[in-house]
Amino acid sequence: MKLRTLAMVLLGASLSWGAVSCASTQTVLPSREMPAGATFSGLWYSNFGDVKLTQKADGTTRGSFDYKVDGTIEGKVTGGVFVFEWIQPGDFQVGRRDVSGKGYFVISDDGLEFTGQWGYGENYTGGGEWKGTKATEIYR
Repeated sequence: MKLRTLAMVLLGASLSWGAVSCASTQTVLPSREMPAGATFSGLWYSNFGDVKLTQKADGTTRGSFDYKVDGTIEGKVTGGVFVFEWIQPGDFQVGRRDVSGKGYFVISDDGLEFTGQWGYGENYTGGGEWKGTKATEIYR
């Protein structure tokens, strides 16, 4: 009886340890230097509509994106990577809740494109690829 109890305790402990180790995976965000003269500020044409961003000197960046309904995006630029949170507001009249998540953009070597990922909730990935090309006309 003692041997069976010990075996059950050890089996339970190993199953618990396995669950903890599997759940602790995290997204490793990319890093890179910001190319000379590049910035995330401006108008970007993306696969999720127009993205308009304003980047401050401290890296704080805010803006909007136009995918189905206008959404907001804000976060911080470190080097050549913009790590952000996004929100698309719900619509009470049609029963749609707010949708939100996280993501990141990595600027290209010439500063005229970005590629990145987005996810729902606390996830930076899992929603899909987000890519854009900077508008070269004057943006105000």
